[in-house]
Formats: sequence, C-alpha cells, structure tokens
Amino acid sequence: MTVPDRHHPDSAVDVIPRLDNGLDAAGRIRREGSLERIGPEFGDLVAATEQAIRQAWTPDRLHSIYLYGSVPRGTAVPGRSDLDVSIVLADHVTDDDRERAARLGAELATPAVSEVGITVDDLPFLLSADQRYDMAFHISCLCTPLWGPDLAADLPDQYPTRQLAHDIERGSEQAFVRLRTGLLQGADRPERLRQRVGRRIARLAFAAVLARWPGWTSDPFTMTAVLAAFYPDRVDEIERCVDLGWGRLSGRPPSTDADHEAALELIDRSAPWWLAEHERVTAAAV
Repeated sequence: MTVPDRHHPDSAVDVIPRLDNGLDAAGRIRREGSLERIGPEFGDLVAATEQAIRQAWTPDRLHSIYLYGSVPRGTAVPGRSDLDVSIVLADHVTDDDRERAARLGAELATPAVSEVGITVDDLPFLLSADQRYDMAFHISCLCTPLWGPDLAADLPDQYPTRQLAHDIERGSEQAFVRLRTGLLQGADRPERLRQRVGRRIARLAFAAVLARWPGWTSDPFTMTAVLAAFYPDRVDEIERCVDLGWGRLSGRPPSTDADHEAALELIDRSAPWWLAEHERVTAAAV
C-alpha cells in the first residue's frame, strides 16, 4: 500500500486493495442491502412493518416502501440495531404523514430492535434535480425495496464523485448545531445524541475521501481504514467517533459522563475541522 504524505492528504493512494470499494465493474456504487440478508430475528418485524404501512396509507398515495441501514445489509445486532424504513408517497408529504409515521414507529417497537425509525418522502421531491446526489442516492444505493415499484429504476446511476461527496453532507453544519444544543440542554435519550455525533463526524470525514479513494461504504471500520490512509494524523479522532457512534452494537453504549464530554469535544473541535476540510476537497463540485 502506498501511504500518502501526511502533509498532502490529496495525494493519490492505493488504499488497502483487499477492501471492498462498493463499486460494480462499471464504477457505479452498488446497492448495499438485499432482503435475502435480513436475519431471521427481524423477519416478523419486517413483515409487520410492511403490513402496518400499507394499512396506514391508501393505495393511491403509497408508492413504495424501503429498508435501509444494518438490517438489510445483514449486519444488524438483535436488540441493539434499529430498523430504518423509508416510505415514498405519490404526492406531497404533509405534517399528518410525518406524525403518522412517527406513531407507527412507536407502535412497532419490539425487543428485536432498539427502535423503528420511519421517514416519509414523495416522488416530486425525490425526482427533483436538487436531490440528484442526495436523496436519489439514498434510495438507489442505501435503500432495499420492500414493497412497491423500485424507484431506483427511474433514478440516475451513482458514482463516487466530488458532487456526491458535497451534496450528501449539505446539512451537516446545521445538524451539529442541533446536536450540540441537545447535549447542553439535557435532551431526552442523551446516548442517542452522542451516538449521532460520532456517526455524523465519521460520515462527514469519509465524504471528504470517497471521491479520492474512490469508493463507497457504510461500514465504520472500512471508513476508518480508508481515512487512515489519507489522514494518518487524525486516526485516533476517527476511532473515537466510531466508538461513540457504533459502540453500542458491541455492548458499549455511550452512556457515561466521559462519553458526554467526548461528544461535546468532538463537536467543538473535530466537527469544524472536518466541515472545513470537506468544503475544501469538494469545492470544485459547487
């Protein structure tokens, strides 16, 4: 492996050849999950979720249902992972739709997962030019079709480009402000906030290298390995983010005062650095 000069993180680098770069033979980002990878522990919940959603929205409004995250990737840990669901409606989403989705997620709660999270979007939004490298990427690469026509057939192929890297992190700065406020104000479920801090920074950092690798992954350990090749001086920081963000999957939830302080320190020191670095390396895409 060729390790770049630590003072020149834009140097070309052949990052650990054995890593899966998430691309097909044509260089397109592959879809991450499949229904065949779902563990048997989650089968009943997935079936119940599909049924509940199809009953909650009329057939003329409900376009399709998708799963994303660790469950369709086959990496979910029973009782610790979430079931993440995306609903696509044929017409514009209303506040009532979002409230209904939140209620359904709460009603579907089960010991099989930490929580059921349901997001709602609509066809006009997902097919808009503004979402070419953001939510379109989410549906076509991160989501697995559960029910209904696969919207990915109507969306463009995705490649590990600077434009993709730029657009998928457009909301990061505002997200860090909300997370910091929640941590300081003692919001409910502080463990979740600390977890989001770790994940958000790790994913932002990875977005700064995905076009230079090039490749895509949602696996935190692959992210760390790739980032270590480009930013060896910041490996310890990324490992702290991964520990906060994904530690609960191995029985280490960010539940201590030290975890709280670490999350605040990462938001105050690491997040601004990665926001600036991400902007620098993706500036040509704007």
